Amino acid sequence: MIEETFSVFRSCGNGERECQLYWLSHQDSPLELMEVNHPRHWASRYGLAVEDKWISRFWGDLADRRMSVRFQVHTHPEQAFHSATDDAYPLMFHAGFLSLVIPDFALGPVGFDQTYLTEMQPNGRWKQVPIFERIILGD
Repeated sequence: MIEETFSVFRSCGNGERECQLYWLSHQDSPLELMEVNHPRHWASRYGLAVEDKWISRFWGDLADRRMSVRFQVHTHPEQAFHSATDDAYPLMFHAGFLSLVIPDFALGPVGFDQTYLTEMQPNGRWKQVPIFERIILGD
């Protein structure tokens, strides 16, 4: 999944634009990440927006397959952090939802060095959390 994530980011963003994707898990095993999903979106160097129609179809597909979005993952042009826009416009507002930011448009080494992971708290605020306490990768 990690290699696929970086490959998608590099081809989509081309080192010039942000890109976003979702890591999915099955509803019966929400901690085990199973799939990468790349939404239809527009992007610039400093932002992106996922297509509304795509999101509507996506929710239906998730329900049909009993899948859930566990992480939203996106790139930033330089340092990884959660911006005010990232805080205000996640895919969903749900305690435990995770948002991972990869620096340098994912052009650096594949892995989690210099990344930023934050988790939505029950009060609706984001809190930075250690990545290896939240990730279990499937086969």
